[in-house]
Amino acid sequence: MIYIVIFILLIYTIYILWLSSSFKNYKSTFVSKNPKISIIVAARNEELNIGFLLNCLISQEYPKEKIEFIIINDHSDDKTSQIIKDFIKKDKRILLIESKNIPDGISPKKWALKQGVDQSTGEILLFTDADCILGPQWSKKISSTFNNLNVGMVLGPSPLGISNNFWSKAIYVDSIALDAIMFASAIKGIPMTASGRNLAIRKEVFDLINGYESVNKFISGDDDLIMHLINDKGYKILPCIHQDVIVKSPAPESLLSFIKQRLRFASKGSSYYILNYIRWDFKFSLILIFITNIAVFSCQLNFIIYQQLIWLIPWLIKIFFDLFFIKSYLNILKIKINSYVYFFNSLWHPLYILIFGSLGSFIKIDWKGRKSDPVI
Repeated sequence: MIYIVIFILLIYTIYILWLSSSFKNYKSTFVSKNPKISIIVAARNEELNIGFLLNCLISQEYPKEKIEFIIINDHSDDKTSQIIKDFIKKDKRILLIESKNIPDGISPKKWALKQGVDQSTGEILLFTDADCILGPQWSKKISSTFNNLNVGMVLGPSPLGISNNFWSKAIYVDSIALDAIMFASAIKGIPMTASGRNLAIRKEVFDLINGYESVNKFISGDDDLIMHLINDKGYKILPCIHQDVIVKSPAPESLLSFIKQRLRFASKGSSYYILNYIRWDFKFSLILIFITNIAVFSCQLNFIIYQQLIWLIPWLIKIFFDLFFIKSYLNILKIKINSYVYFFNSLWHPLYILIFGSLGSFIKIDWKGRKSDPVI
């Protein structure tokens, strides 16, 4: 068995080194254009966060006549709507839309976002979440990455975790790893994932793919499935790796919240293999990552059972090259992660991938008081 695992690790290592090479000569490219932009946010029961986001939005260093903020109140039953109305008194660029009458066959968040897009007037659509914190240069930098008409989507860094407690740090390291995969794969031309907390789409391209129409039935996918559709049309998916573009968001408050979030993220897993606009190399990458983590987890179990050091070798190989990959990405942003937290994460990460990768497509999703199947 150990030889099979080592063979799998060899393929995985070559793959990770190939991804890591994408960061070697990466440099952000910005153009001095200020297109009309629309920042669109769906908010549900965000009374504790929406004020911070709105302060970030109205502080954007962008020509005032070329930016609008569209906030959709997604059936909140707290003070979210009133807080937005109070901000409108300060800044008339804010438009509040009250989401109503969700049609059958579309997830509530996509319906809320669709209403925002329908009301938008910008050439570039910027998306983030109601609990996010972003810098004043965010909108200028990410929109100026659309340096030619062939760029359909731009991805920005979106780490989770802004507190100093250990749990938040652990989630932060995990999300940094996801960002690294997101950017490396985009640079290589095989974009794997996207984050709705920090992305921008050319509106013309969004309309070309008929918006959310093709992905309405999925409870999630307003980011990565849209990305795959845009890529399938031949448009570029570009990364924007720059400190000014980082969008931060708090980590899930508890383990249960984390599990619900990850199940929601993984809910499309099996569907990737039946959607005709998903690239084969993306499917191969998912399989390779999944099989590698199964192999490493099996070795961890064997080490516990037999207490033989040889079973630790695959795990050590994986954490070494994964760390090399993550640091290659972080060198661009000039930030660091806690090595002890990374080591802790590496202990449970294979099991985490195994559980969510296996169950995500079959477990009923419970998110913000709404329950639904992965596919509506």
